[in-house]
Amino acid sequence: MVENDSNPDNNIAGRLERLPYSRFHVKFALMLTSGEWAESLMLLGNGAILGLVATYFAISSTSVLATYALPAFFFVGEFLGSIFFGRLADTRGRRAVFLYNQLIFGLGMIIAGFMDSWQLVAVFVLIGGIGVGGEFPLVDSYGTEIFVRKRRGAWLALIYTIAVTAAPLIIYITALTAGLGYYSFRIPLWFMGASGIVVWLIRFRLKESPRWLSTHGKMDEAKKEMDKIEAEVLKETKLTALPPVTDTIEAPVHVSKYKEIFAPDVRNQTIMMAIFMFFQSGIFYGFTTFAPGLVSVKYPTSDPLGAAAVIFSGFLVGSVFNIFIIDKIERKWGIILFAVLGGIFGTFFAVIHGIDEAVIFGFLTAFMLWNFSNFMHQYNAEIFPTRVRTTAAGFVYSISRISTTILVLFIAFFIGGHNAPGIFTFVWILVIICSLVLILLGPKSTNKFVEAIAK
Repeated sequence: MVENDSNPDNNIAGRLERLPYSRFHVKFALMLTSGEWAESLMLLGNGAILGLVATYFAISSTSVLATYALPAFFFVGEFLGSIFFGRLADTRGRRAVFLYNQLIFGLGMIIAGFMDSWQLVAVFVLIGGIGVGGEFPLVDSYGTEIFVRKRRGAWLALIYTIAVTAAPLIIYITALTAGLGYYSFRIPLWFMGASGIVVWLIRFRLKESPRWLSTHGKMDEAKKEMDKIEAEVLKETKLTALPPVTDTIEAPVHVSKYKEIFAPDVRNQTIMMAIFMFFQSGIFYGFTTFAPGLVSVKYPTSDPLGAAAVIFSGFLVGSVFNIFIIDKIERKWGIILFAVLGGIFGTFFAVIHGIDEAVIFGFLTAFMLWNFSNFMHQYNAEIFPTRVRTTAAGFVYSISRISTTILVLFIAFFIGGHNAPGIFTFVWILVIICSLVLILLGPKSTNKFVEAIAK
């Protein structure tokens, strides 16, 4: 690629790419991880908390809207937040959004825990969802811009590996509070809210993305941030000098407008990911939302929350596994592979007739789906150019949030929340659609400079 500026100090992307591994990367990853972890408490625990809310407020299982209001409202909130914060991160900066999105999430969840009707609980859960709506696309984008291309997938997988530890923890917390009546669902919500507040405080130490600064014409600020990062890396690695900048990377200044997510160099990715995101949400959240209920109905004498904890631990194990393979498999083929494997093991989970076997196949389904998710998150961020990365990623991600609500309610209304074979037949339809979209329209991205992928 041809560098627009002969001054090597202005080659911000090249300077980032030459950085050796250091504590800077670890600290940066942990600050990103903290928010993902807090969001994952609700994202992966909504099924368990839903059960506690339904029990406390005596919501009838025949009232589908009331029964699934909590996750539906949370996903609607994430839909709104993803659009708003995704765009804000492209216009005001990555760091700017991180300074208040978790505060909104934290306050929303804490207040929800004090409400005395399921409707008000759902409203404040929606507000919390707005706060973290941009978390996934922003973390994906921010990480993509900082981590070196040959390992950015592994770093993001590590972030999600740590974040997914929230799943068994929140299941365990809900199991402990299940018999506490008034406090049964409130303690988990307060715990989520407190986690969000802590993350908000931690993230004040984040630096702005030099790639974003340079793309928006703020070269002096970008160079200052890079100077600070390089000085930190030199100090931590005890090197006398950093490796030379060997990659000349074109990064033109371009302050974008929202409509540019449909510009000629972005349109294909936006349309492709919009279609993909709409249908993929039913694959992942069709499983996470209904799995605990399926176990409790099909095996009423078992410990459903304990079984769910074991099943969802497959997310963690799958994410650890993903760290070692995500940068070795072309991203779009990894998405397809693990979607298909998730469908296969999910089908066994649906039709099996023993609790032990159901837990095993549920675990394997979770294992495959988290690999699917890690590939998808990295792919969604890196295929868009920096000037509209969070806007486009936030836009298509918002589609997955609203489609999650639509597809979850569709399953509940027309298939039945406890109709395991019906649910996974529907999931297979979604797997086929998503696979075809990626095969036909998906660009290759693994190990490429993010500046080159969209060309």
